Amino acid sequence: MGKRTAREARESALASGWTVEGDESPEETSPPVVPSEADAREAERESGPSELTETGPVDVPSDGPTQLSNGALVLLGVFGGLYLLYTWGWFIVAQVYSAQNALIAAGSGAVGGVLQQIVYWAATLAPALWFFSSLKLSGGGRTRRLAILLVVGAVVLVPLPMLVQGAAA
Repeated sequence: MGKRTAREARESALASGWTVEGDESPEETSPPVVPSEADAREAERESGPSELTETGPVDVPSDGPTQLSNGALVLLGVFGGLYLLYTWGWFIVAQVYSAQNALIAAGSGAVGGVLQQIVYWAATLAPALWFFSSLKLSGGGRTRRLAILLVVGAVVLVPLPMLVQGAAA
């Protein structure tokens, strides 16, 4: 294999209408290639919205969803685990008190008993519903609002019957 010269011709894998700029001698200079509108539309379909200027397509920032920061992802992981523990805690509370709740619900009539059981067991879903609702209400890129919603939920949804001594006795 021999050494290549600085201006040796090589194959290029550039898209149609694009050129590689470099140090060219005056005799090798050619007019700049301006991509046609068909090439610009094809590039737009492949890469998203862009505007065609004299120098070529320019990307236009889209108003799509933004990525979460690393801190927000850690926040989601910590509070997601906490809410998972809360769900488990409310499930245990519902199991422990199910016999007592059935006795109380028996005096409420058929419809009252069914509704009371549904509400009592629905408490196990409350942490998961709060977590996903706070994600939806935070608007994607609002980390401060997301943190506030998750902290409020962590305080409100604590399974207090598990923390009170003698509650299961």
